[in-house]
Amino acid sequence: MESPCLLAFCLLAPLWAQGINLSQGEAGLPASPLVLYPWRQRAGPSRVKRAWVIPPISVSENHKRIPHLLVQIKSDKQLPGGVIYSIKGPGVDEEPLGIFSIDKFSGKVFLNTMLDREKNDRFRLRAFALDLGGATLEDPTDLEIVVVDQNDNRPLFQQEIFTGHVVEGAVPGTYVLKAEATDADDPDTDNAALRYSILEQGSAGLFSVNETTGEIRTVQVGLDREVVSVYNLTLQVADMSGDGLTTPATAMIYVDDINDNPPEFTKPEFSVEVLENTSGVDIGRLLVHDKDLPGSPNWLARFTILEGDPDGAFAIRTDPHTNDGVLSVVKALDHEGRDHFTLTVSVQNQNQLHPSAPQTTRALAMVQVQVRDVNEAPFFRENPRLASVVEGAPPGTELTTFSASDPDTRQPQALSYSLAYDPADWLLLDPRSGRGAYDLNQLRNPDFFPPPCPRGKQPIRRDAPYSYATPPYPRKLPASPSDIEDFINEAPGEKTEPGPG
Repeated sequence: MESPCLLAFCLLAPLWAQGINLSQGEAGLPASPLVLYPWRQRAGPSRVKRAWVIPPISVSENHKRIPHLLVQIKSDKQLPGGVIYSIKGPGVDEEPLGIFSIDKFSGKVFLNTMLDREKNDRFRLRAFALDLGGATLEDPTDLEIVVVDQNDNRPLFQQEIFTGHVVEGAVPGTYVLKAEATDADDPDTDNAALRYSILEQGSAGLFSVNETTGEIRTVQVGLDREVVSVYNLTLQVADMSGDGLTTPATAMIYVDDINDNPPEFTKPEFSVEVLENTSGVDIGRLLVHDKDLPGSPNWLARFTILEGDPDGAFAIRTDPHTNDGVLSVVKALDHEGRDHFTLTVSVQNQNQLHPSAPQTTRALAMVQVQVRDVNEAPFFRENPRLASVVEGAPPGTELTTFSASDPDTRQPQALSYSLAYDPADWLLLDPRSGRGAYDLNQLRNPDFFPPPCPRGKQPIRRDAPYSYATPPYPRKLPASPSDIEDFINEAPGEKTEPGPG
């Protein structure tokens, strides 16, 4: 029958599984080594063979006194010095290499370097016991080494600056944003128990943070974008339930605009001038003021002409950069017909006003438009004007009287008549009365004949022609007044022989 054997363990670190605490002496060695007998041979005629049972060995990360004795394993199947011990696994002969080692004769297991729980939180090794000839004395057993966490990692916010938005006038309890942080320490310990707080937010105290979730919400009324548009909060997260390591961050909270300010004219009345007979031109600007966010639909103005423009001669558009109303003339105005307009103009926003917006009396304005006169050209009532003369009429016979009118009825002016086109110099025109007559002077210039005019017709008068004449051909002019009648009656294209010398 196989002789009974005993496996003893000397634990030089606290054995939590058994509730055993060891006092430490110098160099990290136990003051009184403790030998444990995790199992013994049962009472009875037979022995049940069992593998070694070793409780987990705990060691703190960042342990600086190395090498550090963790545990001693022993087998009593041979006399002391007759057993060879070895361990294998991660931290020994697998990556990361060389963290643990064992004295092959004593069975002492050592820690050779500082541990980092955030890299490896536990190691599972296999322990072996052989005789000097290499035969197995004990079944291989597991040796688990647990790395105990220390608070060696600060909590870290997921970003340095958090950004949130909240509308002005928001009620208390409105969600704004969530600040989140992480801690690399053991989440099952206080080393990673995080607490959030607001260190600084100004004197208003409009926001609060949930200390466990990091949610930021409003806590009171008073958000007004026109007063404060951005709030800068300094946040902090701390581990150890708020008593450990800390890290700061910033929260930028933007107050979003609502249309709680109506547009207002800067004055109740505007005055502009415009020249008559002009259209498609800007004649003035109507200035407004709005406290809401520039460039937004809550700020942009919309103008309407309510009264004073029955014919639609005016229009108002919005300058998107200044928010001014640009007044323009879209139909030509007549000073003589109407020289003054009084427009009633209203202003609104593109968006509807919020119910919280105050009432205003400056949403209406009067615009006085003065139409200035310009010197307009007179015009002939009959154009072209046809005139005739009886055969044989002597030179100086009145042919017709021209009549012109001046549109500037409010500024009467004297009219002066003149011939604009008479290349043959056949006509006389009274500059004051507009009476036209036949002239004999051209007969004294026998070498002259007028050049042809466009389209084969010779107008006697450009602006108000008497009639049209056929382009002349070289002819011998009458030598005396008695030959004029024959000259006039001669058919076009016929050639008249010159009279006697």
